[in-house]
Amino acid sequence: MYAKWCDHNGAGSQISHTHYVTLRITRLMAIDVFTDLRKPEADLHPQFRTLRDLPEYAPARDQLRELQAAFVDPDGNFVEQFQTTGFDSRTFELFLFAMFIESAHEVDRRQHRPDFLISRDGLTVAVEAVTASAPSNSGIQPYFSMRKEQTPWERAEYVRNNVPIRLGSPLFSKLRQRYWLEPHVAGRPLVIAIQDFHTPGSLSTSSAALSLYLFGFEQEWYHDDDGALIITERKVDYHQVGVKKIPSGFFYQPEAENISAVLFCNSGTVPKFARMGQEGAYRSSAVRMLRYGTCYQHDPNATLPEGFVYEVGDPRNGRETWREGTVLIRNPNALQSLPDEWFGAAAEEDSVDGKHVTTFREPLLPYWTLTNIYPGHAPDRVIRRQAKQIYKMLSRSFPMLGAFNESFPP
Repeated sequence: MYAKWCDHNGAGSQISHTHYVTLRITRLMAIDVFTDLRKPEADLHPQFRTLRDLPEYAPARDQLRELQAAFVDPDGNFVEQFQTTGFDSRTFELFLFAMFIESAHEVDRRQHRPDFLISRDGLTVAVEAVTASAPSNSGIQPYFSMRKEQTPWERAEYVRNNVPIRLGSPLFSKLRQRYWLEPHVAGRPLVIAIQDFHTPGSLSTSSAALSLYLFGFEQEWYHDDDGALIITERKVDYHQVGVKKIPSGFFYQPEAENISAVLFCNSGTVPKFARMGQEGAYRSSAVRMLRYGTCYQHDPNATLPEGFVYEVGDPRNGRETWREGTVLIRNPNALQSLPDEWFGAAAEEDSVDGKHVTTFREPLLPYWTLTNIYPGHAPDRVIRRQAKQIYKMLSRSFPMLGAFNESFPP
């Protein structure tokens, strides 16, 4: 099932220490994200405590230890923030670091702002990472939580207004920082990478709401008499929730021409590190993992995503990449443009003559996924039974990527 979308090529999903020595990095401060800072347990982020303590997260811990061996902390506060209030943001930065290495970029983190300078083929690009937080900016949100049942109209309103407002606030704040005036950024492309933690379940939202806000137009669709999908574009002037109202079309706001693109991500989290470790050098016999969710359906007339479920580390299912699920949305008004395929995202979106165009760099583009972890001694029949229940649950709403027995033979 999943294997037919995962014939990956390129650098591969496992980061090697050999690759690290090619990076031109000055070690300003060695970090250990698991070092004991002598803080009260109540002050530590609950997801950090889970990552640190539970045996089933051994693949994630080992994968993070490999990454931190070459990760630079120019400010000296990365570990403290990773363990406390900045866990989501700092995890996202480590994810981006892994993605850039996989894409054969040289990574420079010596500067204090923005977060990264990445270079390849004679081009250097500045990257600033940001996360959308809870409205109070103090809440700790779970990675995924099924929202209360929404009607189609409520869901459409949520995507059209709530999500753009929550993503627009941190993007506008970063715009006001004017990173392009920094000497090491001036004249170079500047990308803002964003991940959404503003509410439980926000990681289940695709890039559609962000694209709507950035370009300032939404898509409407219908099937003609022959069953062909017809898509039209409609301009959106603003987004509003209650008294909160913001203009749409971030790329058309004053000074936004200095932003070359925005990178959307919803997978820079601990489960990603766990899966990558389990598929690579840090496989643990103490755990088994089932991953499931929905992804883009490669049918020109489809209006629903496809569902999938597979066991992580099963060689029949191919290998996940770091960039999987990331979407680079390019600014049509950018002063400094980005070459196609240079950045390393799994998909790229452009506005061409007022039309929304998506180019896929990988066949699998997940919209949301969950990873269930089981004891390593769980027998095959138990894993198969769990997978079959998930498959049946997803198939009630979505077409599935292949027959169940293709990935879980009897």
